[in-house]
Amino acid sequence: MTKRILFIDDELELWENALREELRGFGFEVIGLEDPVDALELIASYKPDVVLLDILFPDGYLGKPTLVNIKKKFPNLPVMMITSTMDKSEYKAADYTKADYRYAKAALAEGDFSDLASQLNRLLEKTKTTKFEGEGDIGLDRFGFIIGKTKAMQEVAEMVEKVADQDHTVLITGESGTGKELIARSIHIESDRRKHNFLTIVCPALPKDLLESELFGHEKGAFTGAISQKVGKFELAGDGTIFLDEIGEIPIDTQVKLLRFLQEKEFEHVGGNTTLTSDARIIAATNQDLKELIKKGKFREDLYFRLNVVSIHTPALKERKEDISLFFTHFIKKANKDSKKKVLPILREDVKDLFLSYTWPGNIRELENLIKRAVALSDENILQVSNFPDLYEREDSDELMVSDPSSLPKFAGRLYTGELTWQDLASEFGPKGAIRREILLITIRRFIEEHGRRPTSRQLSDLLNLSPNNMRQILLKNRIELTKINH
Repeated sequence: MTKRILFIDDELELWENALREELRGFGFEVIGLEDPVDALELIASYKPDVVLLDILFPDGYLGKPTLVNIKKKFPNLPVMMITSTMDKSEYKAADYTKADYRYAKAALAEGDFSDLASQLNRLLEKTKTTKFEGEGDIGLDRFGFIIGKTKAMQEVAEMVEKVADQDHTVLITGESGTGKELIARSIHIESDRRKHNFLTIVCPALPKDLLESELFGHEKGAFTGAISQKVGKFELAGDGTIFLDEIGEIPIDTQVKLLRFLQEKEFEHVGGNTTLTSDARIIAATNQDLKELIKKGKFREDLYFRLNVVSIHTPALKERKEDISLFFTHFIKKANKDSKKKVLPILREDVKDLFLSYTWPGNIRELENLIKRAVALSDENILQVSNFPDLYEREDSDELMVSDPSSLPKFAGRLYTGELTWQDLASEFGPKGAIRREILLITIRRFIEEHGRRPTSRQLSDLLNLSPNNMRQILLKNRIELTKINH
């Protein structure tokens, strides 16, 4: 199994490729991070087996605070300090006692990385029981759905546990794409019926005659095309569970027959006279307001009461956005299997911002489909904002435009001189991109006018007082390629 290394160093261009190429032969995968400020978030998403952390960063920033923060949040994660400053005044061994090992870059000068690999393997052997904070039980292994951090979903999990071994009917409500079938399946798996069939019927997918045939079965000649007897779901389920999805779409006549089954556990084949019985449990789901359908005469009130013995509501994704990172990791792994890719489950900050600003009308299903498509089409090993063009274009189209476009050069001028920061523009215009993108382009063109050439990403980061890593992310999110700007 490949072992993951997170390498944190401000000189990635000197070391990252060498570490990646040389350590690959020893079974290691290396990903680099230039700004230690992002370390905790990347560890939480990438879940490395070991961290290689430099000691000295630009402007006198030392690796000690990052080491302390990592060990505080991930106490079992091994951290190896790797540096060229062991014999310099900046390095004080007493400051790095929390590190699991300290390694000198000078030992790699001859191009032999075998000793480093040996030391890394030794650390990993000592920490085989590493457990990441927050990884814990998110519910996927036991329940088949992600519980996450929201109180609403924790209550759903509690209800699943409570009602699983009971025989009551359950009504699951919630918007399309919120995982209602997963909840129903989980109830079945947690129950004593788990060894029996779990059968699903999507009610609006079938016309009335075929729906009743699917539910109750039919006799030969019961209707045109019924050339032989058919066994329905109630018989096939036996002592198992039948999940009726979108129950609000069932015709009134069929509702009467379903009500009878719920009351008496009896039914007849379509076109038949023999009364049959079944002990199948019914779990129903709907994205409609059944009480409103009752008022309109489209749903029977007595059936509603029979179905609604236990009610479980699945929250929309917009109500559980703190769980998006969990879904992202899960769907990346799932999409990798389908696409035979190796995209890393790392949720970049700019992608996260994009996800959090979106309302997700299609809920979890929409998120899964977007990630599945992004992984299938991606040429990168970490998904970028550019991998989600539909979301980004919707975000831009929904953004309020500035009332006075002529004021944008003034904001660009203040940004250029340092009077305003990039964050100040977010406060002025909101976090979305269209207006700030235009201001950034004006700022870049002013640099070109004054210097006669395009700025590099590093020069632009210095000008705007941003870290190089943040500057690259901003350019990527705003789809600005410096080499393509005319000068």
